[in-house]
Amino acid sequence: MMTVSTSCIALGITEDQVALGSHLIHFWQNDEEFERGVRFLDLGLEDKSQFCVLFGHDEANQRVLEILREKYSELDDPIRQGRLTVLRRESPAARTLDTVAAAFESAMQNGASVIRYLGNLGIGQAALPGKGADEVVEVERGVTRLAERYPCVIVCMYDINTVSGRLVLQAGFGTHPLAVCGHTLQQNSWFTPEEDAAQVSPAA
Repeated sequence: MMTVSTSCIALGITEDQVALGSHLIHFWQNDEEFERGVRFLDLGLEDKSQFCVLFGHDEANQRVLEILREKYSELDDPIRQGRLTVLRRESPAARTLDTVAAAFESAMQNGASVIRYLGNLGIGQAALPGKGADEVVEVERGVTRLAERYPCVIVCMYDINTVSGRLVLQAGFGTHPLAVCGHTLQQNSWFTPEEDAAQVSPAA
């Protein structure tokens, strides 16, 4: 497995540079904030050495692709070339993480210098797979581990108009070391490392 370098890439959501291996949360509640999140993938498509992975429920994925097509009329080209992989939210955590890891491996085998992963969490027409909220936390913990193994940046966009308070607190704040706050990127003081979370009783 390739060792993650200390290099940084432009985040796009803010003016910040972010280190490879980072996992961060971007809460959104309006069109402008959603489109700023998509800018993260936009920058990846501009650089042909970078590969992008989009993950989420169907409605969110479609919205992201529509925004990208406004700039890239030939968006099917990077999809066909494997530079943009679209994954649907339809499986329990373990299978989801295997699918994401396979997409990352494919990107590396095809010469990716950087992988940009944009995940969307919101309540679409389909219910959350598996155990619902618990499954989301498990996926988030898992992608944090993936971020440590690949030259990637993982951005998770949460639709605070539709997700529950539990998801915002446990999956959003609880599992992301970094958070977009307004127009800046900051350390997330509510982040709970996996080893610490495992010591907390479910009833606490």
